[in-house]
Amino acid sequence: MFLFFVRHFNDIDHLTPVVWKMKKANHPVAVYCMNPRFDYRNDYRLGFLKDMGVTVDYLHNQFDGQRGRFHELLNSAMRTAYAVQQRFASDSQGSSFSKRLIGYLAGQAGTLFYKLLRFGYYDVQWARSILENSRARAICFDHVMPGLYVVGNLLQAAREMAIPSFSLPHGVLLYTNEATKPKSTDARRLAKFNGFGYIIVPNRLRRDLLVRSGVSAEKIFVLGCARYSNEWLEQNTKIIPRRIETTADGKNRLKVVFMPSKPQAHADLGRLSTTCSLLGDLKNIDVMIKPHTRAGGEKHLFKGNNLPDASHILTAELCEWADVSLVVGSSVITEALMRKKPALYLKYLHANTTLFEELGACWTINNEAELKNALISLQKNKEGIPYPAAGVLDYIKEVVYGGRSEKDVLGNYENFIVGRARDEAD
Repeated sequence: MFLFFVRHFNDIDHLTPVVWKMKKANHPVAVYCMNPRFDYRNDYRLGFLKDMGVTVDYLHNQFDGQRGRFHELLNSAMRTAYAVQQRFASDSQGSSFSKRLIGYLAGQAGTLFYKLLRFGYYDVQWARSILENSRARAICFDHVMPGLYVVGNLLQAAREMAIPSFSLPHGVLLYTNEATKPKSTDARRLAKFNGFGYIIVPNRLRRDLLVRSGVSAEKIFVLGCARYSNEWLEQNTKIIPRRIETTADGKNRLKVVFMPSKPQAHADLGRLSTTCSLLGDLKNIDVMIKPHTRAGGEKHLFKGNNLPDASHILTAELCEWADVSLVVGSSVITEALMRKKPALYLKYLHANTTLFEELGACWTINNEAELKNALISLQKNKEGIPYPAAGVLDYIKEVVYGGRSEKDVLGNYENFIVGRARDEAD
């Protein structure tokens, strides 16, 4: 069995296509959610895999034999607390303050119970039992810190049992300057990746950064980006839950989606707020904004500007709906370019440099006036973009195909994981 361990929406985005490809090829696969706080049952991608016959469950549901009365009580308390938290989180916008508070406190209680279970029961011996009972041939994670959840114990058990471990991407590095986040240090990267047997990265930019951080180059393999592969984009379009109501398109209207990066990534928050106000005042241009899912306490920046909040709409549907995508440092520019949609890069909103800018794969916008003029221009002519098609092709080759001429991204993932597992089993 090839085991894939997930924990949140972003790693599910990138791991689901690989699991799907391997299931189609009749490899035995299973997906286990390590995060008891995450409600995987409402995730359409995992639901799609389950409908295909893939085992999808909470890790602790499948491998959590009772170990006494105290363990049973903790387990029950954790599940109850998280169930309450998930119930109130599902309607957070419409809930009263008291309900939100109950949801928050329930989540905190659930985390406390989980930590007690984790340190009291989920040890290396428990991890070995998982690998033995599932007859694991390989274990696959995202680029996760070994100290989170039970990752470290699973990695140790796999080493002891000579089972290969893989770390797969949960995003795409596009910043060409290294100092984008305070926590992104060489020591942290080394601690994150050193325990994995094989590290898969989407592009050479990520590989080079890891090598400079001290990670062994022999462990790192550039295979491209599963999430943005043609094969998965085509399949994902068929299964995404639709939230945008279809209406008769106005002939002279332009549909725009703005997906800012995390505010903490050297963002100019003042100009970000100004830009949102500008977009909200444009005539004959329909703009939806989707704040970064980890915007945290800065979400107030996106309120009170006449822009519909598209947080509840999936990125794939927004890219499909929009005529134009506005980005700062997010990899969602990749989906827009794969769909042959214009991409405007709002360079003035952060202090970073990006790969798509350097490769000429976007319309670089240097200030608010340029943004307004560019959108008015595209409203009149949606094909009128000033950047060359060659730059887009160079970017897609580097980011989606990992710099390869071979474009079967998912096939490369499948062959690599299955091949390494077979080699180590011989």
